[in-house]
Amino acid sequence: MRTLAITGASCVTAVGHDGPPTAASVRAGISRFAEYDDYRDENDNPITVARIRGIHDSWDTPQRMAGVAALCLEKLLDEYFRQDPRRPSQIHLFLGVASEERPGPRYEESSLFPLRGIIGKWTDKPGLQAIPRGNASMMYSLEQASRLIDSNPDAVCIVGGVDSLLRTSTLNWFEKDCRLKSASYGRHQGLIAGEAVGFMVIENRAGAKQSGKPILGSIAGLGLAVEPAPRASSSLGRNSGLTEACHAALSGVQEKAIRAVFSDLNGENSRAREWGMAEMRCFDKLDESRRLWTPANCYGDIGAASGVVLASIAMQGLVRGWLQSPILVTCSDDHGPCGALVLESEK
Repeated sequence: MRTLAITGASCVTAVGHDGPPTAASVRAGISRFAEYDDYRDENDNPITVARIRGIHDSWDTPQRMAGVAALCLEKLLDEYFRQDPRRPSQIHLFLGVASEERPGPRYEESSLFPLRGIIGKWTDKPGLQAIPRGNASMMYSLEQASRLIDSNPDAVCIVGGVDSLLRTSTLNWFEKDCRLKSASYGRHQGLIAGEAVGFMVIENRAGAKQSGKPILGSIAGLGLAVEPAPRASSSLGRNSGLTEACHAALSGVQEKAIRAVFSDLNGENSRAREWGMAEMRCFDKLDESRRLWTPANCYGDIGAASGVVLASIAMQGLVRGWLQSPILVTCSDDHGPCGALVLESEK
């Protein structure tokens, strides 16, 4: 894979309506959780959620998330083209959404039409494609973006993700296995249902550098895999999928000198075991200076938006100097897709 450059980024989470405030909240350990009286667990206790507040609060969830996505993408492209007003020949959006097997909306139906209109303001050839790989959607989207840029080095790609777990059909699916966090006994290790949107502009690094665009970070490694016995299958497995993805992403990193790891760990024991196995298999020894960041502790489980939000936070840390390069970002979905990427600062 050729080295890809990140030349723009934006996200909206429960703890921030853009990348910088979200990253600052995660760095400071600020969370925004609340009891959700609209949904109760089997013991009649309200679950704990992390909801985006202050944007179309009264709208139904699919329309609300589409509105949040439109505002996020419009802000990103306005800033991007303020720096370089030249219209690219092609802009293609790869939108990460929930796996097809997960009950509830995947949000591409409500989101793609308004997003197409926003992209159409800036190019005559807007392209859109949904990537239904759940939590690992960003990494699968990057693979597609890399192929497109290989065929057209001047193409501008946008890798995004939109998801909300706050729909009754989706919450019912998690609740049938008692996975949602609440005050009920034994639920302290449950997941906190969240929601988020994020987008990143991805370009050919050589072309971006030649045209003088500010490069916020580079994708130096990418790994994809499928867990043969995922969480949703209720089968016992060896957690080999995430390990395989991390091995592939780390293959080009000298001595695997990762300074930080950003993971979509969501508080569940099964996810912690999965990462623990991957860490033991991929790193020769424990490095106390290599910090593990788990931002879901601040904004909950954000599903298909996980990868792009994690990468956005890590990139903010590199740009602002409170993180050192390189950084490993990992995601795994309940239905099997796993992904990892290595993010490096621009030298």
